Amino acid sequence: MANAMAGWLDDQADGATIFGPSRFGKSSAVNHWLQRLLSERHGGFVPMVVWSHIDSGTAQSVGRFYANLLLASQHPLAHAVRSPLDRQHMLIERWMAMAAQGRGRFLVLVIDEAQAMTQREWIWLVELHSTLERQRIRLCVFSVASLQFFDEPVGMALSGGAHVAARFMLLSKPFHGVRNTQELAYVMTGYDNTCWPAGSDISYTAGLAPKAWAAGHRMASQADALFKAMTNELPERYAGPIDFPMKTVVHACRHVLLRLAGGAVWEDVTSPESWQAIVAESGHKPLMAIVSAAAPKLRPKVTG
Repeated sequence: MANAMAGWLDDQADGATIFGPSRFGKSSAVNHWLQRLLSERHGGFVPMVVWSHIDSGTAQSVGRFYANLLLASQHPLAHAVRSPLDRQHMLIERWMAMAAQGRGRFLVLVIDEAQAMTQREWIWLVELHSTLERQRIRLCVFSVASLQFFDEPVGMALSGGAHVAARFMLLSKPFHGVRNTQELAYVMTGYDNTCWPAGSDISYTAGLAPKAWAAGHRMASQADALFKAMTNELPERYAGPIDFPMKTVVHACRHVLLRLAGGAVWEDVTSPESWQAIVAESGHKPLMAIVSAAAPKLRPKVTG
């Protein structure tokens, strides 16, 4: 996600979309990792607003739309009673100030749950984009959405919003889950290396399973077993990619660690049968059935 967005920033794209199935970790990536990774990739601070989309209501609620964006931008007067025009001016001033904090005259707006955006909200966003453009500030709008957003550009164009689609929706890339044991081991190493509580020198694994930790056991060593369990628990006639959700991974790892904290034996709780039972109880199969149903949208387009 970070590499895709960094490339779009380099190419001065006005907007683009990251899309993928629900519960794969898109929101966590946006809220906890994206700004840091983009800033590292960019070589300096990237001014960014993350808006987890909130319904702005009826046609008369442009003021509420601006208020939601003011809140996402951490404006100190986001809750103050103001007219829609005043809120628009406040938002423009806030975004201009944020853009000035970076080395370039640009601002990134990430809209999480963008599939819920209405056409009217997109049109209001076009107005903000144009206003900033007149101030020589580039607003980059990155939408993070579920698979149902995949066909949105065509639908938007057919319903009279071609200018919206052309500005914000021409570029897109899929969001991937865990695709192999190497990626899974990288994720599970986090439990072994991440300090908890923050600032301590004790990892999640060491803190919750001290006996297993002292015996040399590590969560990362279980990547093969968990990956096999997730593969075995795919629904019949699964038609999607081997691409697993973070929801399943987090549920399974948390379950194992809490059982170890309760006194369970490492060999018992990490047996192949145990992993498969844990995955089966996580809702993995129904979620992957949804992914399978949407598989045609996940396949790369063939050009020739």
